[in-house]
Amino acid sequence: MGRLFWKFFLVFWLAVLTAGIGVGAAVWLWQNTQDRETASNIDHNAHFVAAAGAVLQHSGIASLKSFLVESSGDRIPPVFAVNEQGEELLGRKLPVTLLEQARQLADTGSYPRAIRKIAANDGHSYLLFTPFPERKAPGDRRPPDRFPLLETRPPHGKPPQPVLPIAAGLLASLIFSALLAWYFAKPIRHLRAAFDALSKGRLNTRAGPQMGNRRDELADLGRHFDLMAAQVRTLMDAQQQLLHDVSHELRSPLARMQAAIGLAYQRPEKTAASLHRIERESQRMSDLIGELLTLSRLEVDDSREPDDDIDLAELLHEIVEDARFEADSKELRIEFSGFVEATGKGRGKLIHRAVENVLRNAVQHTEKGSTIIVNAIFDNAGQHLLMTIDDQGPGVPEAELTRIFEPFFRGGDNSKQDSIGLGLTIARRAVEIHGGKISATNRPEGGLRVTIDIPFKPA
Repeated sequence: MGRLFWKFFLVFWLAVLTAGIGVGAAVWLWQNTQDRETASNIDHNAHFVAAAGAVLQHSGIASLKSFLVESSGDRIPPVFAVNEQGEELLGRKLPVTLLEQARQLADTGSYPRAIRKIAANDGHSYLLFTPFPERKAPGDRRPPDRFPLLETRPPHGKPPQPVLPIAAGLLASLIFSALLAWYFAKPIRHLRAAFDALSKGRLNTRAGPQMGNRRDELADLGRHFDLMAAQVRTLMDAQQQLLHDVSHELRSPLARMQAAIGLAYQRPEKTAASLHRIERESQRMSDLIGELLTLSRLEVDDSREPDDDIDLAELLHEIVEDARFEADSKELRIEFSGFVEATGKGRGKLIHRAVENVLRNAVQHTEKGSTIIVNAIFDNAGQHLLMTIDDQGPGVPEAELTRIFEPFFRGGDNSKQDSIGLGLTIARRAVEIHGGKISATNRPEGGLRVTIDIPFKPA
């Protein structure tokens, strides 16, 4: 058993014991009060029975009748006088069980002062007694059918010792506290074991199945652990895939550089061509490493960098003009329509990088002599910047529309293999840092449409 189990166990047990002691003390005080009231009632009633007996012995039946009639009242308990035939002197009806109990107590000698059998001058023997009423509403004069106080707690007897109830309560509190502590500590032990396994690299560890059918916060914690473990595994798989892709991307230019170096040694007359190839591949590796560093910085970005005031209209016009300079070599036209003036808060370099990468990707994949359409607007509420970039290229297969934003994905045969394959990945991450979304769809008339949705923060 762990320390948490014993903490739960001791706390619950002490709580149960404290509650039990408190309730027991309250019951004990109440019972003592009732015992004192019972003894007081017995003594109080015994005085009236003794007075009635004295009247019967010294003055006769007629005087007893007068005494019983005159002594009847709300504060005086009724005294009954019953002969051998069960007839009450004043004709009052009594339950049979009450008479039987009174006679038994008289025969056994219990309560000699409160229940008396006296011989009268008319030749009859009368049983004088007064019942000890049960707890009733004030003013209820109906005689009870039992003597509950006389029967269960004799005046000279000792109350039963509460050893058995105390032992039973102690055992019940032990069992209850142990079960409750085990109920809370068990899932925590499973979670601790799951965390230990995860820390040792077993990323397929799951805690949810160990929780059973629980429906509480601990079960929710187990499900959140499973989500965390699945996310960690996804990130680790993505990291391993990225390392694999990077090694593959670096291997190809390195192999071509080695081949160029070997060709230069074997054929000195082609040294210039070999050096050109080496320069081209080294530049490709430099670009690749630069893009990887950019992506790495964006992946670990914690968004604590403050936003700047940026002129969105000027920023987009600058990006479009730079893209037009590159598009002229392919005889492409870029049509831009959008707002004339808009100032917002954000990270201008990231927005510039995102839009530029998407636009350059469109320039690379658009057919020669075609047109690229760039449109930038705000939504009706003025809270989102919406941009669409339409090209007239071959488009992307539907199954690959979401994969084009993954690192090093270049698509099928129609993709440009000279591309590094990180531009759209960097664009997606830059947009996500601003809390936005980026998506791609195929246009019905042909080509690809990339949509950028970024929350707009007015300056």
